[in-house]
Amino acid sequence: MTEALRPLRPLQVSGDPPESQSPQLRSGPIPASLSVSDPLKKRAICSQCRIRKVRCDGRPNICQNCDRLGFECSFQQSPGTSPGQYVVKLPERRRRMQACNQCHSKKTRCLGELPSCSSCVRKNRVCSYPRTKKHGSTSHGHDLADITEADGASTSQRDGDASTGQDIEMASVEGSALDHHTALGLIEDYFEHLYPLPSFAFLHKATVLQRCRDQTMNETLRLAICAVTALQLQRTSLCPDLWAQQAEQLILQQIGRASIFHLQALLLVIRYRIESGDFPTAFMLAALAARTALALRLNYERPELSDVAQEARRRLFWTLYLLDDFFCVGLREFELYPEETIHLQLPCDEEYFEAGRSVHTGGLRAGLGAPGNLSVGLRGAFLRLTSIRRAVMRFNRRVGLGEELSSTIGESIHRFEEELRLLKATLRPPDQYSISSLASCKWQAQFVMLHMSWHQCHCDLYRLGLDGYSEAAPSPVLLALHPRDRVAMQFQCLEHAEGIIRIVSDFSTHGNGELFLDRDAAVCAFESARLVMFGSRIAGAVSNLDVAINKAKLSLNLITRFFPYSASTQPLRKDLERLISSYSVRLALQTQETFAEPDPPSARPSTKVSSYANSRQRLSVQSLLLQSDFVDDSNEIAGPTQSSETQSLPNGISANGQRGYVSGSSSEVAAATNTPRSSTWSSVGRTTPDDQAPPSNASLDAGREDAGLIFNPWMGFAGSEEMYGVPGRPPGLDDEF
Repeated sequence: MTEALRPLRPLQVSGDPPESQSPQLRSGPIPASLSVSDPLKKRAICSQCRIRKVRCDGRPNICQNCDRLGFECSFQQSPGTSPGQYVVKLPERRRRMQACNQCHSKKTRCLGELPSCSSCVRKNRVCSYPRTKKHGSTSHGHDLADITEADGASTSQRDGDASTGQDIEMASVEGSALDHHTALGLIEDYFEHLYPLPSFAFLHKATVLQRCRDQTMNETLRLAICAVTALQLQRTSLCPDLWAQQAEQLILQQIGRASIFHLQALLLVIRYRIESGDFPTAFMLAALAARTALALRLNYERPELSDVAQEARRRLFWTLYLLDDFFCVGLREFELYPEETIHLQLPCDEEYFEAGRSVHTGGLRAGLGAPGNLSVGLRGAFLRLTSIRRAVMRFNRRVGLGEELSSTIGESIHRFEEELRLLKATLRPPDQYSISSLASCKWQAQFVMLHMSWHQCHCDLYRLGLDGYSEAAPSPVLLALHPRDRVAMQFQCLEHAEGIIRIVSDFSTHGNGELFLDRDAAVCAFESARLVMFGSRIAGAVSNLDVAINKAKLSLNLITRFFPYSASTQPLRKDLERLISSYSVRLALQTQETFAEPDPPSARPSTKVSSYANSRQRLSVQSLLLQSDFVDDSNEIAGPTQSSETQSLPNGISANGQRGYVSGSSSEVAAATNTPRSSTWSSVGRTTPDDQAPPSNASLDAGREDAGLIFNPWMGFAGSEEMYGVPGRPPGLDDEF
């Protein structure tokens, strides 16, 4: 077999005499079966495979690759054409060598198909690819064929998922992903649709539009405005995710250089993160915005500036002040702008700001700067109401935790009532609520939100006496209230909840359906629906259960209609849908003389933070801070620990870090918290249909949360910590609280 393989070696071609060759090679002719072609001879490769840098089988007429892909093979040239005269026709590119803008901003895998990648097709969104530095602007998939022909084989392949911040800088800093015409249209839409809302009215329209037309506008601010506008208006053909990411990176790159323009852009980026569901990033960026505002001393006046500049910086700071309500209310540890550090007057009316006139409006608290109170307008009144509402929530938390003396509860309620009455009295006649004022108001969104929030503030205050409600005062506090005052609080709470429903109905009938509303309107609508359905069981209530369910559907319709894509209001809509369904089932069972409680609420998600902090903060399931689901990984600091380390702890502190509370009967708990059994105060006394209070041991809704009434975005969720001292509690409940 060895002798048969020797002829496969290349024959020596030289001038050596035949005698020097092996006798075996001279022994005769090589058999035909052993003759092979020259291995040094190159196989033919078509031009398409050469450009695409793939293996070509060299099959005559048309290679296998071109035949399979439907390309025009260079082997198909006419017989009379010489190989050098063949004009190469580049094959159509079937796959992009870079991730599309949408997948790149989401940091998801992109296969780069043309004209649209499979990920964008699956999610029903417009797919666009960034052009190379040679071509400049962003292009859609159907435009890339021309780019491919122009680039040819010189374009190098890049992985879309491995793109770094340089790719974003290529398409963002020079505005390559946002042309001038698109930006101008989005900025005009911003002032038409978003500017009427309190949380977006901090830009001066004439100045911003003029700079945009002159192309002298700050690039970071331009990207942020266009991103949040495109998101709110659902311009799916654009790339708001990419613009928001670009603006955020530009801000972080210059984090040490505070700028008023970057702060304006950062505020819009925070709102974009909130509405798109990225709550953890929004929460962290809010702290950066607070630091930037304090670094620029925006909480102080600058009288040397022009009137427009002074008012614009005031409005920017007050918009940041409103940002706290998106994450939590009534918790001092999370407040970024304490009121005692604010030394600014309230924003003036819209007409004065647009005209560039300076008007004195007074401070946050009513009574400061009295001569300017008449010029506060809707926006300033809303800020004052927000301050009162936060104080009410802090008061409610103190009552719920047993930190408020029962002897001072009546005095505090009377003080809040007086502040709310004075606030309403300072409103100008056109700003007082009526259907005609609503229909004729130029700023309907501000008008509706102000009056809804005014009623909601009363609901937050009076629901403490709503026995059986999840956010009611603890049982010892309710027992300390005079029965007449407790009944008055119940009917006052339901009356203001009905007032919110009435505003929702009037706005749906007489308002502009094309307007946008802020999240607080959805919160008020949600809370009023809860209260109305809950109060339908109270004797003497305005609405029975059937009517209450129909009114709750009006609130649900408001949330669904004006917040269809908002990630921050989705929990409100889902919970209200579940509540309406549960009460509808109860109504159907009642007609059959059968009683059944609605389905219990969904389980509270685990946040993996201090349980002691949870018991005091009581964040609701709608809280954006709770939805961020931060995880405290402090257990990783010291590594694994032994169980013996937890055996010796200070007295009164449990293993999980919580300090134990007094346990025992309700009377013992009341004595431990210095809560007297009886006290008389009549600051909230009202004439009610029934002056008799229900028995203290007969709850109006014995099931509490089982009654289908769940979480309050302002107050918190109903947990075991709210039921300490209640007779019939589970064993060990007070210790856990």
